[in-house]
Amino acid sequence: MLKIAVLESDRVLADDIMAWLGQAGHDFTCCSEPDELLACLAAQSFDMLLLDCGCHQQRSFDLIEQGLALQEGRIPLLFISQSDAESEIIHALKHGADDYMVKPISADELLNRIHVLVHRLGGCSQIDDQAESILYCGPFIIDRGQRLINRNDEVLVLTEKDFSLAEYLFSHPNQLLSRHRLLSEVWGVSQQVNTRTVDMHISRLRKTLQLEDSGYEIQTVHQHGYRLQSSRDE
Repeated sequence: MLKIAVLESDRVLADDIMAWLGQAGHDFTCCSEPDELLACLAAQSFDMLLLDCGCHQQRSFDLIEQGLALQEGRIPLLFISQSDAESEIIHALKHGADDYMVKPISADELLNRIHVLVHRLGGCSQIDDQAESILYCGPFIIDRGQRLINRNDEVLVLTEKDFSLAEYLFSHPNQLLSRHRLLSEVWGVSQQVNTRTVDMHISRLRKTLQLEDSGYEIQTVHQHGYRLQSSRDE
């Protein structure tokens, strides 16, 4: 589920967007004026900003930039434009928009663009789709339903246990995880056993995941365990 801030002054389109986001399982706050949006961005954190406004109105983007500066880390910005408003699109992109959509928009296009932006720019975000839980972590898509990991559109080959270990690491980024905790949570083993089992799987996982330039690193913490360190804004 993502938490999305929406700026949409068209009441009909706003109702449609809220319905689409709600049906997809996302949480949202919908505002009709930039000043209202600024107050929301100052009061709480969001995973994404969905923006539709007259971008020739410089004050609108000035207020939005102020609000985004108050957010913890960078959040994706998706801009909605009129079909003939090329200057507005250029203006939006210059002010930090990551992607844009041209009206009329559809539910499928909106939700797909949201998912792509989160995948490309975000940290780990969980999206529930028909009770199937998917975790988007930078270039990785962890599909818990099908027990598959996709990296940059390539399906990685993992054993069942390696998938379980990877899924647990990505679900607990930046946390120090002891070998015994991993044995208990991933292997279901509570008693003291040879922890070389964990070390061997971690070594294999590092090679399979190809973590270089992904924004993630599996760190070994001497005498303690492992940490999936993320350099991304969570």
